[in-house]
Amino acid sequence: MLQNRATLKQIRFHLLSELRQIYTENESDSIVRLVMEHLGYPLSVSLREPDLAPNPSINTQINEIVAEIHSGLPIQYILGQTHFCDLNIGVDKGVLIPRPETEEMVEHIKARIKDPIHRIIDLGTGSGCIALALKKYFPDAEVWGVDISQEALRVAEENGRKNNLQVSWIKLDLLNPHTLEESPRFDLVVSNPPYVMNSEREMMPRNVTEFEPGSALFVADEDPLIFYSAIAAFCKSYLADRGEIWVEINEQLGSETASLFKKEGFSKARVLRDIHEKERYINARR
Repeated sequence: MLQNRATLKQIRFHLLSELRQIYTENESDSIVRLVMEHLGYPLSVSLREPDLAPNPSINTQINEIVAEIHSGLPIQYILGQTHFCDLNIGVDKGVLIPRPETEEMVEHIKARIKDPIHRIIDLGTGSGCIALALKKYFPDAEVWGVDISQEALRVAEENGRKNNLQVSWIKLDLLNPHTLEESPRFDLVVSNPPYVMNSEREMMPRNVTEFEPGSALFVADEDPLIFYSAIAAFCKSYLADRGEIWVEINEQLGSETASLFKKEGFSKARVLRDIHEKERYINARR
């Protein structure tokens, strides 16, 4: 436990030693940076003034944060926020914590789409991170974020206000999307749907399985592509001519997911790998 008058150097060392009992070295470094920025001491200050001793109240906050980390609660929920495509995204237990893989998908979209984008829809928006990042990157586009969870839509709407980005938030059951019958067609349909099979649950860390919303993560082994079937059906009705689909996928089901889209008429479906060389995304068009 930190004592009063600890310096920034001592605080960082203490945090790292506690975090490395749970996380990898890289993860620990990232979390320490998040915590220190949250408390008003970004890395630049820590490096420039390592012997600075913050107010003792900071030590109290650090001790409380460490205790919550050891309980298994993800740091993003402890701090109530995370970063995504240079946006500050608020999160709580009602929404999935945005992953680097999802951020990478958004960066792929930004880099690869050259045609004008007029309308974008994010299916299963959660915290709204994808929809908001795409609104930032394509400011002239009309962006929709839909989700079945009213709690998720509340978080997403607040994130829109906080980042001063205008997105239309709509409640929608992707498996029964009849409420969008009068919807316009979209130039870009994007989604990070539930795709982790229940049989994979035991291989995931406790801070994920015990705290993040299972409905946003897991699907039955008997029908692991249920949401991709729904996305393909949605796109048959609502994707504009020359429009694109981008979805995040289970790395074990890349070829199966691509085949599903091809069978539904999206002949140009292809699998892309993430930075770790895992099959992670499908990009499709008619």
